[in-house]
Amino acid sequence: MRIYILGIGLLAFLLGACIENDIPYPYIPGEIQEFEIEGQTEDTKIDATKRTVVLTVDELVELEELKVTKLVANSEAKILPDEAVCASAKQFPDFSFTSLSDLPSNANTKINFTNPVKILLRTYQDYPWTVTVNQVINRTINVENQVGQPVIDELNHIVLIYVSASQSLKDVKINALELGGRNGRLVPDPSGVKDFSRPQQFAVYRGEKYLGLWTVDVVQTETTSSVGEVEIWAKKAIVSGGVKAGSTPTIEYKKALDSSWSQLDASAVNMLSATSFKATIAGLEDGTVYQWRILVDGVAGSVGSFTTEKITVVPNLNFDTWIQSGKNWFANSIADDYEAAGAYWATGNEGVTSSLAGGNDPITVPVEGSDAYKGKAARLRSITGVTLVGAAAGNLFIGKYKTNMMKPSASVTFGRPYTGARPTKMTGYYKYKPEPINNGGSIPGTLTKDQCHIYIKLWDTAGNEFAYGEFVGSVEVTSYTKFTIDIDYKNLNARPAAMTIVATSSRYGGEFEGAKVVGQVGHGSTLYVDEFELLYE
Repeated sequence: MRIYILGIGLLAFLLGACIENDIPYPYIPGEIQEFEIEGQTEDTKIDATKRTVVLTVDELVELEELKVTKLVANSEAKILPDEAVCASAKQFPDFSFTSLSDLPSNANTKINFTNPVKILLRTYQDYPWTVTVNQVINRTINVENQVGQPVIDELNHIVLIYVSASQSLKDVKINALELGGRNGRLVPDPSGVKDFSRPQQFAVYRGEKYLGLWTVDVVQTETTSSVGEVEIWAKKAIVSGGVKAGSTPTIEYKKALDSSWSQLDASAVNMLSATSFKATIAGLEDGTVYQWRILVDGVAGSVGSFTTEKITVVPNLNFDTWIQSGKNWFANSIADDYEAAGAYWATGNEGVTSSLAGGNDPITVPVEGSDAYKGKAARLRSITGVTLVGAAAGNLFIGKYKTNMMKPSASVTFGRPYTGARPTKMTGYYKYKPEPINNGGSIPGTLTKDQCHIYIKLWDTAGNEFAYGEFVGSVEVTSYTKFTIDIDYKNLNARPAAMTIVATSSRYGGEFEGAKVVGQVGHGSTLYVDEFELLYE
């Protein structure tokens, strides 16, 4: 018997030795979610697809020793910046932190950002990220009889200044030459340099710190104006340009296919300096090619062109289109609010009407007649006592909904693809009856009565939110009342890739902790919305 048992044990050992460990490591991406540095002047731009972070600071910041004040990655990731650029690699935290006060007293988050910095996020795999800090230096340049704005080559430290043909290059009067920003100084002192018959060089310092050698070249030109950048919207364009010092520009514009020019009223032209201006051309048609030019003393300069943004139709903004399937209502032409063609708007109806949630009535339904402002409208009603989640806010949004009982907060995906013109306002009509808070929610924890919430968001191709506007209602409104939302753009260079519009009868009804709603909700709070409209400039 002993021999038999030993034989079985030996066989098991030999078989075990032949078994390879083929169980793969889990795939967990390393993602930077938040990143901030001292002296930051603009919102952080994070591109999760390219794994890049871009930050902007002003001219007073020292890039060589710049503190990271917030760095948040997903909880599974270990943070490993390039040791060569850290002031103290051993003292840089390898975990996420939301402020410096979260860190031990001996932590050191200073990094040399003079060049793009590599930061490795390590989970079961390695994910390299690149962090770039752009320093904006306001370089003020002005000489007598200057024409237009100077051309500044930041990379090669070269400045090209145009002056009128009558200006002698051997006697150029410099009114301002700040190549190192407002706290910089130049050697030699530019006030004593007048001969620009050949390029002059200036050493730039900030305090005693040497910033580099710049070359300044002054060139005569017969031109009296130059077209510059254009900020383009759907129905307006903000044009900029340069003119001969002391002159007054006249702006003309037309559709590219027209033969005659229209003159912009002088009140729309804003002189930024003696040689530069901005002007707003309004009343344009969307999706149209235009041309514009500058006249100085009746002489036209070169012609610039631009194409206005194209306005696209957002489905069912008037909420007249609905379809019912079983108990559930859908604000689309088909009974789907997820991925089917024709699905654009979504609600949480399928979640609350399911048997697992207690088989409640839908929380978002169409109404008409006296309950609508025009045609049909949407009625959103909040309820408490919902199985599993505790409460549900009446909701209607552009996006997708698919019930996730394991993680209810993940049921909602906000936003659908949108590449149309950027709206500047959103209007609509609403009425609202808020009810007392009764679900024991803790966020924000200060409400006694419910609030409704209507908002709009736009994202760029990298997934960065760059536009937002909202309306919050906290009092009872018994008849339809117009609301207007101003949309704030954080980045005027970004263009839309996705958009959402959200309406909810309980502002904090989407706040979850685990499977439970922890936002404050009042049972029976009811919001009616109708005739939404996006406005464009």
